[in-house]
Amino acid sequence: MGFLEDKKRTLMNLELAIREGLVDEEIIPILNKINEIDNYYTTSSCIGRVGIMEIPKDKNPKLYSRWLGKWHHYASYDELFNALKNKKEGYIVFVMNSPILHIACKDIESAKKMLELAIHSGLKASSIKSISDKRVIVEILTTYKVDTPIGEDGEIFVDNNYLKFLLDYSNSKLKRAREILMRWANRLDELKK
Repeated sequence: MGFLEDKKRTLMNLELAIREGLVDEEIIPILNKINEIDNYYTTSSCIGRVGIMEIPKDKNPKLYSRWLGKWHHYASYDELFNALKNKKEGYIVFVMNSPILHIACKDIESAKKMLELAIHSGLKASSIKSISDKRVIVEILTTYKVDTPIGEDGEIFVDNNYLKFLLDYSNSKLKRAREILMRWANRLDELKK
């Protein structure tokens, strides 16, 4: 299957995912903008999130970690404290993940242009993730991230003031990361030239 066929199939799947509510609404205009450009299409995306994760100690974290709470909007104190009521066992970690997109590029030259635009727009952690005969995958990402252990085995080791601070800090970092993403998105038309 060539690049254009793969793009067509992937965009059909994206349309279905959008209809099913599986795609972050805030990122859809950016996806559409990218997918309108001939040499590119998106393969995955997230507008960024804040959350509390419970990570097992003795099991594969990829398979057995669970979200106590996960928010793609700017979370509130109530949401945070309600999520913590569900804690049981393992490490309890507060996380903030920046917006992320994976973009299939037709060739290495297209990938270089996408990567250069991203990095010059402030998305400094962007990189080429894979190269194959049919496409190059570029990951679009900021450097903003929070991964903070806050407890273990159902016990929280920090006080509520620190948790509130952590949430405020993470919400502000997420907001800044989204602003940088939008700065890049507003320049995507440069890739049509």
